[in-house]
Amino acid sequence: MKEEIVCLVAAAGRGVRFGREMPKSFYPVEGRPLLAWSLRALNAWGGITRYAVMVPAGWEDEAEKELKAEVPGVPHAVVVGGETRQESVAIGLASVARADLVIVHDACRPIVSVGLVGRVVDAARAHGAAVPALGVTATLGRLRDDTLEGIVPRERVVGIQTPQAFTFDVLSKAFGAAGDAIRAATDESSLVLSAGFPVKVVEGEVWNIKVTVKEDLEIMGSFLSGRKLVLPPCAGDS
Repeated sequence: MKEEIVCLVAAAGRGVRFGREMPKSFYPVEGRPLLAWSLRALNAWGGITRYAVMVPAGWEDEAEKELKAEVPGVPHAVVVGGETRQESVAIGLASVARADLVIVHDACRPIVSVGLVGRVVDAARAHGAAVPALGVTATLGRLRDDTLEGIVPRERVVGIQTPQAFTFDVLSKAFGAAGDAIRAATDESSLVLSAGFPVKVVEGEVWNIKVTVKEDLEIMGSFLSGRKLVLPPCAGDS
């Protein structure tokens, strides 16, 4: 019997730092919205059997159009998300009757590779829950108001990415046990840890960046099109 792998794509964020013209996941990069690029990248892996995309109210038709174009022939659903990311993922998960594995991905990470999806899924099969992460290279400071209070040791600190993958049972139990903590949680792995399940970490990817501000769109466009990124001149350049 074929393994059922559902992918929940979080695309319901309004992107306050982007302004109010449109939700962040629908901003165009090289002629396609971020959501379309992410769907194309995810589908290239080849093992996803169903998609559920969570979007803001009023954007269902746009998401449906991109799903039909980028994942033709794969069953899918478009659902209106909640006020927070985790509420949106909870709504998406509730739309899934049953699955073997659940992948959760941010629509605003459009450069996810086939290899990364495969690593995360393989680790989730073996351990029940898995996330990609990268070691932190910057010096991390702890603030008190606007004053540096101390330095945070970075040896055991990682930056967590998506896609994250879980067995259906683990993720369902984690959301079921979360209660009001869903609103404050920053990702699925935090809920899974709080529910008492271990989370396996696999190697993330430097280019698997999340579009957060409008300037990130220029980086994405340069990568996806192969053109050279034009940087502002340094101070003192003639």
